[in-house]
Amino acid sequence: MENMVISLNAVLPLFLIIALGCAAKQLHILSDDAARQANGLCFKLFMPPLLFYNVYSTDLASAYSWKLLVFCVVGTLAEFAFGLLLIPHIEPSRPAQGVMLQAFCRPNIVLLGLPLSAALFGPENIGHIAFMLAVLVPLINILAVLALELFRGGTPNPKRILLGVAKNPFVLGAVAGFLCKLLQIQLPYVLDSVISSMAEAATPLALVLMGTSMNFGKLQGCGRSLTVCTVVRLFAAPVVFLSLAVALGFRGVPLCGVMLVFATPVAVNSYTMALQMDGDADLAGGIVLLTTGLSCLTLFLWIFLLKALGLF
Repeated sequence: MENMVISLNAVLPLFLIIALGCAAKQLHILSDDAARQANGLCFKLFMPPLLFYNVYSTDLASAYSWKLLVFCVVGTLAEFAFGLLLIPHIEPSRPAQGVMLQAFCRPNIVLLGLPLSAALFGPENIGHIAFMLAVLVPLINILAVLALELFRGGTPNPKRILLGVAKNPFVLGAVAGFLCKLLQIQLPYVLDSVISSMAEAATPLALVLMGTSMNFGKLQGCGRSLTVCTVVRLFAAPVVFLSLAVALGFRGVPLCGVMLVFATPVAVNSYTMALQMDGDADLAGGIVLLTTGLSCLTLFLWIFLLKALGLF
């Protein structure tokens, strides 16, 4: 019973905040234009301090884990390769193929993963995960661009891809935190206070805005492709990679990191990227909506199971 309560306490508050965002949109408290502008504000102004502070406030000597980093990088590349082989046999439409491939390897590890891990272990104990993001976020962004470029028939532009990754606010925040910690730069009290306050505001704001992006109309007409992506993202990938991680000795925070990479829903900005890069935007929106909705149940079940087995 205790494990069930802990699991609910970790998952339910996050999804209730997402539901509030969805309700705000339905009740016209927040217009589409306002939500779009607020998304940009959150992405560029509030999320970098969150990533910065998670890395900066961590003891890097204990947080740095080659084992976790290598496992998640290799696993993400394996997902991409598996999707590259499987998807053309399932979906004939090339714009839809790119969106499906992106969905296979683009978890919502920042907006949903970080607050979930903080709820389970405390924000001061998730350095392993924050540090891993500094490497994994750029890799995932590169793979997402490659997925959409390959299936729209274009030639990927390495310079443009690398420039986009280098300018990604998530990457900049994590790298800045790492450099400040590495160089032992002590932030002035005022600056430290500002960054920590913005970091605290980032998670609820991001979750509310995630709720405003939910559009139930995008579930119609997606059929088999939507089902395949949901099953892979929320069931097949977690079973495979969590089993491997446990067999390799992952426990506690590192195992939570594996769960967040391979069991969280598809990232919300995969829909935005599909729109910008000629992908099937309706399918992308449907995948985000369905995986996010169902992950309320699946994440609860994974956390409950891992708690019950004494692995968390």
